[in-house]
Order: sequence, then C-alpha cells, then structure tokens
Amino acid sequence: MKNRIFQKNILILFVTSSILALTLSGCSPAATPESDLTPVTVQLKWLHTSQFAGFYVADQKGFYSDEGLIVTFIQGGTDIDALKPVVDGTAQFGIASAIELLSLRATGAPVTAISTIFHRNPTVFFALSSTGITKPSDLIGKKIRAVSDQPLILHTMMANVDIPPEDYTEVTLPSDLALVLDGDVPVWGSYITSLALIVKRAGYDINIIYPDDYGVHFYGDTIFSTDDFISSNPDVVLRFLRASLKGWIYAIENPGEVGTIVSKYNPKADIDLENTEMLASLPLVNTGEDHIGWMRAEIWAGMEQTMREQKVLTSPLDVKKVYTMQFLEEIYK
Repeated sequence: MKNRIFQKNILILFVTSSILALTLSGCSPAATPESDLTPVTVQLKWLHTSQFAGFYVADQKGFYSDEGLIVTFIQGGTDIDALKPVVDGTAQFGIASAIELLSLRATGAPVTAISTIFHRNPTVFFALSSTGITKPSDLIGKKIRAVSDQPLILHTMMANVDIPPEDYTEVTLPSDLALVLDGDVPVWGSYITSLALIVKRAGYDINIIYPDDYGVHFYGDTIFSTDDFISSNPDVVLRFLRASLKGWIYAIENPGEVGTIVSKYNPKADIDLENTEMLASLPLVNTGEDHIGWMRAEIWAGMEQTMREQKVLTSPLDVKKVYTMQFLEEIYK
C-alpha cells in the first residue's frame, strides 16, 4: 500500500513551514535581561536527541528569551516517569504521547495537551527484507517486539485487518541491532527515527509497515501542562508555546543544523545521526495538512474511541478536557 504520509513532497513541507515562520515572526517582544526572565522547566520523555529539536532550537536561537523565559530541560529515560514531574509541579511542561495523556486524564490527573508536535505517530513495524514480511497479514504466526505504546498500535492495526491477538506473539526486548540480526524475532516495533533508522544506517535493507496506512491515527509527542498551571499562568503558556513552535519551524527549515544544536545538550551525540533522524521526522511534524503543532478534535475523539475498543480505556473520560486549542488559536489567529 502506498504510504501517503512518508512520500509527501518535501517541497510542500518547506514551503508550508516558511509561510508559518512568517506568520509567527514578529510576534515576540524585545529581548529581556536574564535577571528578569521567568524560569520554566520542561520534562522530556526521552534522552536528549533530535526528537526534541524544536525546543532546543528555541533555546539556542533565543526564541524563549525573546519571550521573557529561561527554560531548563530535564531528560527522561527508561526508568524515569516523565509524567509525574508535571503532575506534581516540579516541571511546568512535559512531552508525552497522546495515548499517555488520555490514559493519565482518565485516572483523574488534571493534565491538558496544548499542542501536538508529531501529528503522525513515529511507531512502525519493520523486518529485514530477506524475511519477505511486507504487510500485517505476514505477521501471522510471527514473534513481534512491542514495547511502551506499541502493543496498542499493533493490536489496533491488526484488528483493522481482522487478525486477532492470538495469531501472533508479542515479546519485550531492548533496542539492539544484534537482536534484530539474530532473527529469532523477525518483526520489530520501533520509532521510524530510532532503531529502524539505525538498522538501515548499518547497511541492512528493511521493509517497513506503517500503522497509519491501516487506519491507526494516533498523535505522537504532545506538549502538556496541568489545568492549574494553565489557568494561573496563561501568558507564560502562550509565550512558551509560541517560542517552541517557532523553534520547530526553524528546525524543519534547517534540519542540517539540528545535530550540532542537539550536541549542546548531549556532547556525545552523533551529529550526522541526529541530522538523519531529523530528516526522517519531517513528515511526522509537518504533514502539509495543518499548522505546526495544531490539533484536531476528530483525531482526539478517534484516539479515545480506539482505546476504548481495545479496552485500554475503561474509566469515564470527557475527551474535550484532554486538550485545549486556546493557545494555538491565539498564535495562529
């Protein structure tokens, strides 16, 4: 099946982002002395990589300071709860998947999404080309590595083509090139910007199955805060989001600069790999369908419905309270 997302004309991506850059330019106030900057902490969901390029750009290019903010980034990791610091007030903003936010809100946690950066979820399922695996029906009887949010995406994709969970086996394994090449587990769930990219970069041909091609539409990285912080500090939220989106637009237009910028936060970063990852993420962030960071009500409603069908969500939830368009509408008015 032709992938309508990842084969977007790159020219459209850059032209669209250029127009948005003009829209957002001139919105920032004059630079503020550092002593007068408002401190803001952002809890990242993973280590310092190009996954958060736009935020780093906003920091390094002075977009945050232009908005009167000084921002500190706290990296996440395998054993770190990246949601808790925002909930308990240690951080003012966080980055999480829409799946995580819907689940968290359903438990009663007062978290609200203010913008989605990855309009398309980066999760894919890949196999070495030598396996001949190219589509969901080829996964029947196979072992599939699925971690974090991947099982929900896998189950939804397979259900959409009428394949029940008992027809395949899920396993939990770390991201490891050697394990991929071992062949015992032929199918691997991965971000298109992480393990799948590493395997390709190592010189191996892979076939990639995109869940989005099979009706699985989940937002990826989403900026969120708490209800209390949003209601008490709407101006800070607006300024932070405006600068962040400006950073993402710059990163989209200048992907070759991202690796060097990431190295400011992770001195051990492979600059070339970070640049390559940024290129791979372009169609996820800028689909050519919406403004950078924009959110759609029907996507949120569809995600909730899917999670209920998969019995991931069982508690009552008003999906309209999981996100707010207040700040995006102000920025893009």
